[in-house]
Amino acid sequence: MGMAASQARLLAITARIHDVESKAQAIQNAKIQLSTQSDQVYEDYLEALDASTLTVKDYQGNKVVANFNTLCGRNPVLNGNTYALRDSRGRLIVSDDVYDAYMNFLDNGGYDAYTFALGMAGGDNGQALRSDVYDKELEVYENHKADSSDNAEEMNALYESMQKILDDNGVNDYNDLTDEQKEKYNELENAWRSKLYNGYAEEIFYMSGYDMEVDKFDLEDFNYYQSIFKQIEAAGGCISISDYNGIDGDAATDSEWLTNMIECGKITIEIVNTDKSSGEVSFSTTAPSSDTYVDYTPTSDIDKTALAKAEAEYEHKTKEIDQKDKKYDMELSKLETERTALTTEYDSVKKVITDNIERTFGIFS
Repeated sequence: MGMAASQARLLAITARIHDVESKAQAIQNAKIQLSTQSDQVYEDYLEALDASTLTVKDYQGNKVVANFNTLCGRNPVLNGNTYALRDSRGRLIVSDDVYDAYMNFLDNGGYDAYTFALGMAGGDNGQALRSDVYDKELEVYENHKADSSDNAEEMNALYESMQKILDDNGVNDYNDLTDEQKEKYNELENAWRSKLYNGYAEEIFYMSGYDMEVDKFDLEDFNYYQSIFKQIEAAGGCISISDYNGIDGDAATDSEWLTNMIECGKITIEIVNTDKSSGEVSFSTTAPSSDTYVDYTPTSDIDKTALAKAEAEYEHKTKEIDQKDKKYDMELSKLETERTALTTEYDSVKKVITDNIERTFGIFS
């Protein structure tokens, strides 16, 4: 082999050795990444084992997955507190039909919880107005003020107190009262109406123009709609649950979405308090960590397949990582064999070059 050819071969072998070593280094880096992936898969597995789901107790005391519908929808599953969800601006989150009816009611001049509830109970989307109902309320009151019941006695006392404010100030019209007097009068009137509807809501409903043969009064519907109206007013407005619908579908049934929104503080869960005397509502903040009925429960206790799913996913991903690791080991073995061969050839060619140099210089020595 000529000197020039040997030198060219030596350079080619050197380049190939560097290429092999570079590939081996890349594979070693990939194996390190696999180790990191393996650690992450294990962490994910542990998180799955420790995962919890927001739950609420139903009527039998069993824990069921909590979402908007089960927690504070039209027919919540729980037999405990009444709950409300409010957004970061304090607005009450309500169902689509309640939102549409409430906005429609306001657009048509309505402003009163009881007339809203009468309209909703009659299927009119809250269209009954205060001016249409007030005379009926007075008529029903006259019909029942002599009833021998605690509710009637309390109702009479409140009505007399309302009249006393007018008499004491020498006026016959509410509009002639001062703002301070109106505030007290309104407080008494709200309590009076609460007692009135507590005992005679169905009678007022039919006297307001609904047909007993066609429109069937549902007291639960009525109580729900007047309560939700008061909640909206107390919260300062409302927003529809469908505004939160996303790529995962219906927010009203999405427990994971609700859990995340509560945990990040974008939604608060609150207890609805109803004053027994006036019927007015207020809110008190609560949290799953301190509530009797709402809690975080291990997901495996709710979803019996959750543990099996976590184990199956862990085993699948671990198997994939092991297969990749074995493939990398095989490639490293091939590269090491090639590197050994190249190194041997490199040494051989280098020896040839050295021998040629020694012979050449020996001739001229």
